[in-house]
Amino acid sequence: MNATLAPELADAVDKFGSSYDTAQNLITECAAHDWARIAIVMDVSGFLEDGDHWYATEAEQVLAASNYEAAKRMFTEECGPIGGRWDDTGWIMYDADDPTAVRLAERITGALHGYPILDESDHSEREWQAMVEEVEGSPLTLPDGVDGADVLRELSCPQLGCITMDMVEEALSGMGYTQCSDCDEWLTVMTARSGEPLCRDCALEESRPETITAVPIPGAAPWRAYDVRGFGEPLAAVLTPYLDGYATQQGAAYREDVRAIVRGSRAGYRAVYGRAA
Repeated sequence: MNATLAPELADAVDKFGSSYDTAQNLITECAAHDWARIAIVMDVSGFLEDGDHWYATEAEQVLAASNYEAAKRMFTEECGPIGGRWDDTGWIMYDADDPTAVRLAERITGALHGYPILDESDHSEREWQAMVEEVEGSPLTLPDGVDGADVLRELSCPQLGCITMDMVEEALSGMGYTQCSDCDEWLTVMTARSGEPLCRDCALEESRPETITAVPIPGAAPWRAYDVRGFGEPLAAVLTPYLDGYATQQGAAYREDVRAIVRGSRAGYRAVYGRAA
């Protein structure tokens, strides 16, 4: 059998494809299916043969994937199992001489030209999942027990590809979370108050006293040395009652509380004033 391309497919190959190789590959597929002529509904990107998919945004890619899967379901329902009157090889291709397949292909292309979504429910589900992944894949670490879907429910009309970190932070604030002043950990503050909230680790870090170590200068007089400044171990014993008590009740430690407690301890003066409090 001499396999050929449907006229519109031949035109598309000439305009957008690598004519000879693409045409030969399609003709080979055609002969393998024992079809006289072959035609294509869309390629795997879900777009009609117009070449635009090379520049698709994420939203367009989600729409394309939804349309592609919807078109496959439609062909299965109306033209039978894959490999008979139609096939999926990265293109949805079909027997160009089969009336049922031709009518379905015309209906699909006509629908897409009139409105770009074949299956609203499937598209909405895919778009929602893509936005969840967008939020969860951002550099912003979400609080424990909070996922991208929780954040999206706090946003007003979010759009795929347009969700910023500021929007996520605003949503988390609306859910009652406050970010630690010194790191990216989110805290559930129970008591409304001003100040700089700290997580437990950062509160302990704030309590480390300043240390000064004299390092002798080789070959110099005995009294000459470098002063190396650093910080000692956190004053855990001093802060633990506060961190386990009041800080836990209010949902966060506060820098001013930590400094006041440390300042009043025997070892705390250097910790506070070493940080220019």
